[in-house]
Amino acid sequence: MSPPTFISTDRIELRPPKESDVTFLQEGVNHPKVRRYISAFRTPYSEERYREELWDRDVDADPTLLAVPTTGEFAGDPVGSVALSPLIERDGYANFGVWFHPKAWGNGYALEASAHLLEYGFRELRLHRVSATAMAPNGASRRLCERLGFVHEGTAREAQFAHGDYVDVERYGLLEREWDGLDAVLEAV
Repeated sequence: MSPPTFISTDRIELRPPKESDVTFLQEGVNHPKVRRYISAFRTPYSEERYREELWDRDVDADPTLLAVPTTGEFAGDPVGSVALSPLIERDGYANFGVWFHPKAWGNGYALEASAHLLEYGFRELRLHRVSATAMAPNGASRRLCERLGFVHEGTAREAQFAHGDYVDVERYGLLEREWDGLDAVLEAV
């Protein structure tokens, strides 16, 4: 049985992963262009690792969702993942994470899926703050954070290792009062 759609828009659905998504998830996070700037993906993800991490979690307590276009070239197939994890309810805090398969880059899916997840986080989960990080060489992730309204809060110098060099990590934060809302983000597209 498929998990229910968690968030539905005109162009994409955000839903929890299902059993048949394991192949896509493995291919995505093991893709050199995806794992290049995500330190958590430095070691290969196996089917067993996915089963341990994904199947026994509560989507309301840890929203990690797949973005699945409903129209166009990728209709019905997942193209990436957005997450608010860890979610620390007592502090009204979550960390934002995102990755999309390179085959779907350039279609606006990351911005749209991310905006809908942040809207859910601030409106439904009543989050006060969402943080995000991006390795400095990852211009696409930095631009995504900025387009979503995140404020650059600082640089952790040479904090992670990528492609033979230590690289800076840019830290971002977004407070509920700074969130301009879903419509404002998507209108700017």
